[in-house]
Amino acid sequence: MKQHHYLWALSICFLLLIACGCDDTSQTPRIKQEFMEFDRTGGTKVNEVVLKKNPWFFHTLIVYEQDPSATTVNKVREKELTKDEMEISTTEDGSKVIHYDWITFRISKDTRTITVTAEENKTGKPRSIYFMALAIVWGPSFTVKQKE
Repeated sequence: MKQHHYLWALSICFLLLIACGCDDTSQTPRIKQEFMEFDRTGGTKVNEVVLKKNPWFFHTLIVYEQDPSATTVNKVREKELTKDEMEISTTEDGSKVIHYDWITFRISKDTRTITVTAEENKTGKPRSIYFMALAIVWGPSFTVKQKE
């Protein structure tokens, strides 16, 4: 009986391996700038998405905060935001707007551009956030940092 379970598990693993090998990742959308930086005064910048065949969608924002009590080497704590912690809306022209605290992302209707607006940093601390997007495998995700 144990041999039967072993063969079944081996068959499933083989099928999963074949299925994963068939993904065409060359059609996955890519972001032009994987890293954007603002000075403390803030401003607006545009990030372009190179679309191939596969569509993508916004998933979440991950905030990186300086935390002196953190146990990590660089004393940074990360927090994945819930949909309730962000303001998400759609404009009349079909753009999607995601706002959190100090930063706003505007995704064009055709998903080819993401306009990023950072407010002035009055905290005296550097700020960082990760825009996570998904497609079939991965999406056009990128990091935004703002100086203190």
